[in-house]
Amino acid sequence: MKALIVEPSRMIRNVFTSLFSKNNIHSVGVETAKEALALLESGPVDFLCFSMQLSDMTGLDFYALAKERGLIGRHPSVMLTSSQEAISTTALNLGITECFSKNEPAVFEDYVNRWAGKATAKLGGTALLIEDSVSQAAYLERLLQDMGLRVSRSTSGQDALAQASQRAFDIVLVDYMLEGAMTGLNVIRQIRELAGRAGKVPILAISSFDDAARRIEMLRSGANDFVPKPVVPEEFRVRVGNLVQLRQALDYLEEQHKALYEMAMRDRLTSVYNRHFITERAQTLIQEAKASRQALGLIVLDIDHFKRINDTHGHAIGDSVLVAVAAAILEQVGEQGVVARMGGEEFMVVLPGADEFASTSLAERLRAIIEDLEPSGLLVTASFGVAQLRAEDSYETAFSRADMAMYEAKRAGRNCVLSAEGR
Repeated sequence: MKALIVEPSRMIRNVFTSLFSKNNIHSVGVETAKEALALLESGPVDFLCFSMQLSDMTGLDFYALAKERGLIGRHPSVMLTSSQEAISTTALNLGITECFSKNEPAVFEDYVNRWAGKATAKLGGTALLIEDSVSQAAYLERLLQDMGLRVSRSTSGQDALAQASQRAFDIVLVDYMLEGAMTGLNVIRQIRELAGRAGKVPILAISSFDDAARRIEMLRSGANDFVPKPVVPEEFRVRVGNLVQLRQALDYLEEQHKALYEMAMRDRLTSVYNRHFITERAQTLIQEAKASRQALGLIVLDIDHFKRINDTHGHAIGDSVLVAVAAAILEQVGEQGVVARMGGEEFMVVLPGADEFASTSLAERLRAIIEDLEPSGLLVTASFGVAQLRAEDSYETAFSRADMAMYEAKRAGRNCVLSAEGR
């Protein structure tokens, strides 16, 4: 990228050159408007910075002349004044992007830093480009790839919808006219009907029609933004960049929300789920089991004589016992079910698809593993109660039966498994 500095003071030119260099932007400094116009004639620049007071004409006259010759207009053109001259309105009406005072260099520096950060940043992510013109698609794909995006192309609405429903894209770009029966308008509407993230993907509509009603209808149907053909590369990059960055920011916020929710639903000591989560999740699993007529087992276990462990060896040792028991349960249950600490030394396991034999067998295996565990060198055992979901059960009644069976195991001498079924 290249910046042009038009400033009569060599010292200020050097300061600005250093500023652009710090942002990895190559810059060229000249003293007069004549030199600047000659450089612009030889090739475009990405950032134009010029002083209001030049030796051969004013900055306003220089800008107007450069604009008249078609040398500028797609990149920032910033004018700097040596005092608070009342020219801002005139400058902005002329098309100058922004005016800054030389007496406030930090403000200009912040502007350049923010511009350079966005102008040079590579986005990353994926784009779905829906365009039936081979030449246009190739051109737009190059622009997107230069921005750091991986591109999937489609020429028809049907194929595009299949891709949009199967892959996670950060942006969809769709032309109004497409190959086949579907228009871009139809594609936009149907993407918005997709479930989850796929239906919320940012959409940039593209069209060669200079038709306000059609553009408005595309936006009303769910497009987030619109760019006309032929696209202006700089405008296209900015619009695409804004939409992709918005999508990625929302994805980040969603991930943060999930992480916070996960933290809130986890027991801080053992990292298994807590009572709040298991209550919510078990109710969902019970509904699903009933709807599909599948078995579901519940195991409630309580560490035997845990108060004695705390009183004799201290709470730090008691905590290490809880952590070791929770880890052993998690290792054995794996993806088969959901493990939670209900409070104190009591844990619960919900096992979708597990019949009485499978539930009882797992409980007996856990009992033996805990007995052999010896966390912190202590002999630890646990008592288990098992219940199977019945047609009339709610979460509360199923849990209550498993919990009662666990207390019966305690009364039966501890370190054993009892099932609530048949009682």
